[in-house]
Amino acid sequence: MISEKIDLINLTYDMVFVIDKSGNIQFANLAAEQNLFYTQEEFLSMNISDVMFEAEKFVEILNRIITMSEHENASDENVGEVNFANIKENMGFQDLVLISKDTCLKIMMVNFQARKLIYNGKEHFLLILRDITKRKFFEQELFKITENLERLVDEKTQELQKKNEILERLATRDVLTDLLNIRKFREILTSQIEIYNSKKDHDNGKYLSVMMIDADHFKYYNDTFGHQIGDEVIKGIGRLLTSSVKRTDFVARYGGDEFIILFPEITYEESIQACLRVKNAVTEKLRIKEVIHEILGLDNVQIPKEHEITLSIGLSHYKSGVTMDDLITQADTALYASKEGGRNCIHVMEENGVCVRIDPEQFNKIVSEQFSD
Repeated sequence: MISEKIDLINLTYDMVFVIDKSGNIQFANLAAEQNLFYTQEEFLSMNISDVMFEAEKFVEILNRIITMSEHENASDENVGEVNFANIKENMGFQDLVLISKDTCLKIMMVNFQARKLIYNGKEHFLLILRDITKRKFFEQELFKITENLERLVDEKTQELQKKNEILERLATRDVLTDLLNIRKFREILTSQIEIYNSKKDHDNGKYLSVMMIDADHFKYYNDTFGHQIGDEVIKGIGRLLTSSVKRTDFVARYGGDEFIILFPEITYEESIQACLRVKNAVTEKLRIKEVIHEILGLDNVQIPKEHEITLSIGLSHYKSGVTMDDLITQADTALYASKEGGRNCIHVMEENGVCVRIDPEQFNKIVSEQFSD
């Protein structure tokens, strides 16, 4: 009966060992001989650790299994019979490396399983070692492929994200100035009106205000120096407008040489001050002669006084019941009044529908008197 069991064990491709609690080999099947190149006689004089790379790892595993088995009240069993009742509890799984008799011939990675045996009243262990070298190789190759795929997916995701960001900018930004385009501006204005109307306290002196701006005499630069200079003038004005307002304000290019700014929360006096600040910034800081020199190489360019870039500005303040288009139209009407009033000035659309021209000196005097009080 035992010999029949041994013959069956020799038919398996897995390496099978029976060892005692000290790790001494009591039996090795044919697969063990063929894979490790030791004879049966040689195996019987060896310890299992002799064929293990980093044997201390296996000894640690074996000691753990022995400790687990000592907690059981195991009785003697028939010869060669495995204690299947506690197989799951007494199994240890660990990948090990085996070294053959001639290390140049074979070093293999194996999956390790251990089962307790009671033979002639003594505790032994049945070891089943399966060669997983090829499987590990393919796992590593698969890991590399997966890693490369993940990297490619990550690269494509980043590339797609960048393209989406570009598309988002194209959809919401003016190509020339990188300011908001009018479509995005109208979306923001609609949202800000909804926010304003949702607030319960409208008596805090804060308004939702819109400023319309037109660059005076812009056509002169396009006609005299070409569209490249004209584009640089528009970009320069856009930069100055952005730097002259708060980050919470919204600056957009309305079209051509016109711009529009939304102030979500601002007092009447602050909105006038913002108009003056924007107007003065363009008058004082727009360096057109330097741009002409850098691009066209022209020196000592003289700009006639009547063609200097200034700003005509119209301002409107939101009140309940007014639509977005009404608010923009009011600011545009005030802007038209500034153009008709000689340019380089500011008009405000008052609640009574009358456009009032702002005198900077008088306004600054009134504001300073308020602060002095």
